[in-house]
Amino acid sequence: MRLTPRDCAAELLEVVPLMMRVIRAEVRAHSTPELTIPQFRALAFLGRNEGAMLGDVAAFLTLSLSAASKLVDGLVVANLVTRESDLRDRRKIVLRLTASGQKKFAAARQATAEFLADRVAGLSTTDRVSIIDAMQILHRVFSDGPPETNGHLPKNTRYKLPS
Repeated sequence: MRLTPRDCAAELLEVVPLMMRVIRAEVRAHSTPELTIPQFRALAFLGRNEGAMLGDVAAFLTLSLSAASKLVDGLVVANLVTRESDLRDRRKIVLRLTASGQKKFAAARQATAEFLADRVAGLSTTDRVSIIDAMQILHRVFSDGPPETNGHLPKNTRYKLPS
């Protein structure tokens, strides 16, 4: 059976939204009520992109700059994010997670990782290796994408697979 690039694209278009819907539902279930899903997504983006600027957050969330600013204001008021002047260019304002923001992001990420581990626990080792292989291939294919996916995975998320 010969698979075409369109066959692969069709499968991605089917599976990726399904996975994201399940992951979002899990994040909502474990998120604190004071955080909206867009605020949590901004927190997660900033957790993966240290020193991002407001425009980066707006682009990631597909919001206008004013809407993103209002959203970030809520995170600043909640003491989850700080706004700081860029050391190289004082005209730029960078966003950073506070210790509290880092803790909240880490807890949500851990809970989601545990949920996903439970979902794949019943798979064979061969299937899990196939998933990891596929994810690494997709990472290479999409690594020239938006800042949150451009090869800056934390070291502990890369896996050495058995030969």
